[in-house]
Amino acid sequence: MSMINIWNTPAGMKDWLPGEACARRELMNRLLEKMALWGYEEITTPVLEYYQVLQKGEGTAQEDHLYKLIDRNGSILALRPEMTTPIARIASSKLPGKPPWRLMYGAQVFRYEDIQAGRQREFGQAGVELIGQTGPEADSEILALAIDALKAVGLEQFTVSLGHMGILRGLLESLSGEEEQLNSVRSLVLEKDFVGLNQLMEQSGLEGKSKEELIGLLTRQLTPADLAGCLKNPPSEIQKALVDLQAITELLEIQGHGSHIHIDLSTLRNQEYYTGMVFEIYTSGIGYPIGGGGRYDRLLEVFGRELPATGFALGIERILMSAAKNRDPKNTILVAGKNPRTVLRDCRGLREKGNTVIAETRNITREEAQVMAQERGFELQWRE
Repeated sequence: MSMINIWNTPAGMKDWLPGEACARRELMNRLLEKMALWGYEEITTPVLEYYQVLQKGEGTAQEDHLYKLIDRNGSILALRPEMTTPIARIASSKLPGKPPWRLMYGAQVFRYEDIQAGRQREFGQAGVELIGQTGPEADSEILALAIDALKAVGLEQFTVSLGHMGILRGLLESLSGEEEQLNSVRSLVLEKDFVGLNQLMEQSGLEGKSKEELIGLLTRQLTPADLAGCLKNPPSEIQKALVDLQAITELLEIQGHGSHIHIDLSTLRNQEYYTGMVFEIYTSGIGYPIGGGGRYDRLLEVFGRELPATGFALGIERILMSAAKNRDPKNTILVAGKNPRTVLRDCRGLREKGNTVIAETRNITREEAQVMAQERGFELQWRE
């Protein structure tokens, strides 16, 4: 058995070194500042939840992604894999006042996944949940805020891939399938396995033009103008979804965000709780979405309260990968000199003006201070 190197972190986790940690914290703060401007208030939840709570939200398809442990009382606990389910638990039992509630968060989450570039087992999320409000107005607010937040941290070139869970229900309606068949259809669409979906349609007796139209709906990019007449006599669930998406995109156009929206009706999310519009956000150079979300009107029911809800989460590490070149590093001033008291007094004055300052009070020469400043990229201010 190989020995564990105790100097390493567990697989999928990482240390954040000086500079990296600062950039990460600044990014989180800027995202939350933008969300607060839209009237969202911060909320936090425990890192550990009861396993049954998370199981209700994640669904059976995501159970293997949970980090589970047993406490001394025998209760099964799990690290939160996302924030929507814990917030749904709170909204169902503890939030004061009446909805709608606008909530935001910045938190670490944990998900046992295959480790690849841009995909870790511990990662940061910043996001919002709009609870207690339904309709395209609420959904367009969520999409517009996600776009605004990314622009606030310097991203401009990104695409919001917009879909709708009603398309999935409409496919099931077309196949005359039972509810348990929904997961099979969902998996095929989620994996973009349109060959398998085509075979499933044939096995269910759907052939000819109807089958071709439905497959075509999932495999081509649409514009908002295409939504009105892209299918003749569509299943009722698909018709409702198309009408909903048309209303959402019209509201986004009014807010000046239409250029970021690409309609892709094969867009789905891993979590099973989504019920309406869903979206994922992509940027060049990263093979995974940097964020996503959607409407989840039935999640709060499992915690005993029926309320509509919609929201999104943005991946901090993935945004950092995308925005690294856009970061403006803060200048650090190194103050050194012959008299330590003068150095300390002047450092205080510089900090009061908002500067980042390091006080060097050791007995070093000006030449040594210059070498130190040059090696670390500091601005040197010498005091005689």
